[in-house]
Amino acid sequence: MGMTEYEDEPVEGLPEYLPEGETMVWQGRPTVSAMARRVFFIPHLALYFGLLIAGHTIYRLMEGVSAAQVMGTFAWQAGLATVVLVLLMWLAKSYARSVIYTLTSERLVIRSGVALPMMVNIPIEQITAADMCTYRDGTGDILLKPVADRKLHWVLLWPNVSAWYSRPIRPLLRGLSDPQHAADAFTAVVSKHCGVTSGAQAVPVRVHAGGDPVPAG
Repeated sequence: MGMTEYEDEPVEGLPEYLPEGETMVWQGRPTVSAMARRVFFIPHLALYFGLLIAGHTIYRLMEGVSAAQVMGTFAWQAGLATVVLVLLMWLAKSYARSVIYTLTSERLVIRSGVALPMMVNIPIEQITAADMCTYRDGTGDILLKPVADRKLHWVLLWPNVSAWYSRPIRPLLRGLSDPQHAADAFTAVVSKHCGVTSGAQAVPVRVHAGGDPVPAG
């Protein structure tokens, strides 16, 4: 398991062609809306800026400041807030386009990074548990629990990492448009890879709706 920079991408989402006997099972990426909502919190910031500007505007009007001065202040405050939100939206789109999750018969590969592209390879046998969380917009996250490995770094893996765990690092497949399909593919690969018999699961994928994924037991 490790994180590496890459220069060439012969197959989208992979640093090299798959070796003989290894096949691609599933591939996905975050949606822009999920990245905007749950990573950059754009709707929350828009509401915050709106309330802040509205409160300041009302306060100045109650103080007797002229409407022309109030509107001038309102214009530059609204403009500044808009610039911030547009920049965050651009970042959300950039990160959503840069991230690709690739599940093969042997490993999970996470490609991410805008300024510094990185590839993370996680062998299937080094994943001990997973949780899936679904949201009202139909998207979902899959939180992985790998064995302890100091080669994974929170900062370099962000935003494909849980915000609530520091050690061991827990990778997160974030904002998937069809999380159930990804969970089924993941479960099938793990079960086959670990030789699990019918009725048992080597890596349980628990499902709950809303909020952040809870730790797997």
